[in-house]
Amino acid sequence: MKPFKSNPLTVAGALLCSCLSAPAAFAQTATTNLSQSLTNPSRPAAAMEGKDETNQSPRERGRILVKLNPIASEYQVFGDIGTSPGADADGEGVDFRSFFPSKNPIQNPSNALSLGYSINFNDQSGIGKSGYNASFTQILDAEEKWVLSAQLRSSASDRLIEHYESVWLQTQDEETYYLDRPRFSYDEILTKNLVGTAQIGFRPNDRNELYFKTSHQDYYDFSYRNRIELQLGSASVVEGSQTIAEDDTIIGASFEGARTRRYFGDTENIRKRLHNTFGGSYTGTEWTIDYSVYTQKWDLNRLWYNWNFRDTGVDLSYQVDNPYLPEISIDNGVNLLETGTANFANLRIHNNYTKDRDLAARVDAERSLMLGDSEYWIQTGFLHREKERNVSEELSVFLPVSGNSFTLDQVAFDGAGSPILDGAYTVPPGLDPDKSRSFVESNPSIFVNNDFRAKTESEPQSYTAEESVTATYLLATRQSGEWTYELGGRLERTETATRGTVVLPEAVNDPDEGEVLEIVEDPSTNTDLIIKDLSSDNSYTNFIPSAEVSYNTSEEVTWRAAWFQLLMRPQYYNIVDYRRISIPTRSISEGNPTLSPTEIDKFRLSWSKENPWLGSLSVEGYLINIENFFYGSVSEDTILEEGNPVIYKVSRVENGEKAKIKGVEIQWQKTVKDVGIFDSFTTSVAYTYSDSDANVQSRPDDTLPTPERSEHLAKLSLTGTKGKFTTGIELTYQSEALDDLGNSYAQDEYREAVVRLDASSSYRLDENTSLSLNLSNLTDHPERSYQGSPYRVTRNQYSSWFGTFNITRSF
Repeated sequence: MKPFKSNPLTVAGALLCSCLSAPAAFAQTATTNLSQSLTNPSRPAAAMEGKDETNQSPRERGRILVKLNPIASEYQVFGDIGTSPGADADGEGVDFRSFFPSKNPIQNPSNALSLGYSINFNDQSGIGKSGYNASFTQILDAEEKWVLSAQLRSSASDRLIEHYESVWLQTQDEETYYLDRPRFSYDEILTKNLVGTAQIGFRPNDRNELYFKTSHQDYYDFSYRNRIELQLGSASVVEGSQTIAEDDTIIGASFEGARTRRYFGDTENIRKRLHNTFGGSYTGTEWTIDYSVYTQKWDLNRLWYNWNFRDTGVDLSYQVDNPYLPEISIDNGVNLLETGTANFANLRIHNNYTKDRDLAARVDAERSLMLGDSEYWIQTGFLHREKERNVSEELSVFLPVSGNSFTLDQVAFDGAGSPILDGAYTVPPGLDPDKSRSFVESNPSIFVNNDFRAKTESEPQSYTAEESVTATYLLATRQSGEWTYELGGRLERTETATRGTVVLPEAVNDPDEGEVLEIVEDPSTNTDLIIKDLSSDNSYTNFIPSAEVSYNTSEEVTWRAAWFQLLMRPQYYNIVDYRRISIPTRSISEGNPTLSPTEIDKFRLSWSKENPWLGSLSVEGYLINIENFFYGSVSEDTILEEGNPVIYKVSRVENGEKAKIKGVEIQWQKTVKDVGIFDSFTTSVAYTYSDSDANVQSRPDDTLPTPERSEHLAKLSLTGTKGKFTTGIELTYQSEALDDLGNSYAQDEYREAVVRLDASSSYRLDENTSLSLNLSNLTDHPERSYQGSPYRVTRNQYSSWFGTFNITRSF
């Protein structure tokens, strides 16, 4: 696999003429100001509001409405060294949905209009899509008491993503691991995103400001997946064909009587979001008060056609010389590029609905207070937010009528297949969505609707989750000479309630638990299954303290020490009591209503020095103690299919007991004038070293790294300016991290190291016209993971680099 899937000349040119202005994440904090404002609290969440969802990575695309883990390296933001977030920060500020935007157009009244045009290009698909943006600000009266502003942004992308994925299973003697289900696929994703926002600000007098903001999003994407999966678990191993590595991985073997699963996913997502915020501020002689209320509606409708076809009687061999691209050979002449050999197995049509509702209010107040001879800056506030999520699904399961099936060639695209992963594999021609839907409508007699499977598979998709958080805080800051002290506390009350639907065999059903919805008979065993709702609720109160002290030993040097606690609540859907079985993928996902929130305790000690010769240099040592951390648990279960035992992978989120992370963080930034061709050139470097260990109850004798925490995280940013032109690059490196825990070291799944190079450039043609070019993921570094051994690669995914060109004209 080439390290660069792009033309090297293109990349080299991008490095020379691209720009990435130094991010705020590298900014160093000045000496604490005693009267720091509450109107714009600092949160990582704020950046989330401006992200263009059309270019989300495949990893992030599946994390919609997910709370971000504050100890995960991939979400770490390089910012203020040695500081505490303060008691005023929301205890779950990593959840951008609890962010209260505070920008008020009345604070900068003007009359302005700008229009922009953009092109979003994906290298792997070779397709560019147009977009546009417009914004205006208008003063509505002569006294400048009313100001209106609005923004509209339309963007689109057409992407191609290529995968090799696999499942590795233990042999029956549990001594070795073999490749069971290698999967080769590509995804085509067409995305359209339209976001409109408007704000109106009103200043009735010098003491009061009011605002109303609204935001509406229309998001649409259509994705198509063509995948062929080779199923070796049900085949017979050719005696004497196995090659076993030192770590008990079978890196080569031959099989007789294997099967294939040809999967075609035809998915349409329609997402709508409406967010309204009302707020204001009051500035009195003593107190400054900020207040806001927001409501949000978020609706998703997903229509998913899940087609599966199957070949049987395939003799094949695999050889893992390159773990990322194992060699597969067919030994009995079966041509998998042919579509006429693949018989229809099943069709599932999923119509899924997700509805989120949010309501929140926040009041913050601050003032200066004299106690004796000392002046304190006091901040206090109150927050309440509540959320409800409802999910339901309508499902139809179609199976072939006995003796009257059909083959893939009747609904497939024409052609000889599609090469993927630089030609390492060729994926057979895929199912044509239009042709297949027409075929279903024209030939209803060859399909049978399996109501039993539809009901027992769709009911566990239904759930309701509610969460409410009420908090109050007090934060006091005092400055005495070169010393600054900050002490705060936050009291939070959390209440949750969930309802999940489960399907249970009558033999294990507890009649005193839950509410029975329906009893259905399993036609394969003639036994009853109980469909019932299980409800659970929980509540807990947490006091979250924070403290910070800083001392300026000179005009250049500052020492800081901070200690604070954070709370990370479980994902809404993880605390629902459910068990969902996917027969096509042989996987099971489970909820865990007993999950407790993660409690994080962090101590930071830092030294910072800043002068014209050195620039700004900061060094920090830190210690993080964690209780009840979340981790993904992966295990195995056996389910009978047509009387034969089949191994399914079971995923579930669990609480770990304790974890500890200690390490060092270094940040340096320096700007030099008149260097080379640039009027100014800025270098920013940030690095975090983490030494972590964790303990889980299921493996008391094993010492593990803390899940999702990398040992090394580094970022380099270079920015140069020449007149009206700015150019730069940003390089990020994250070492491997433990993603999911299995029953042993051999079953743990690791995300491999990530390297990312981004670049952008901007040029101002005149006072009103500017051009910009942003290039992302220039190295096309793949998303990779492995299970237990580097031989056992479970994901090798390429999504390519993409670029966005913008031209903006102001009037």
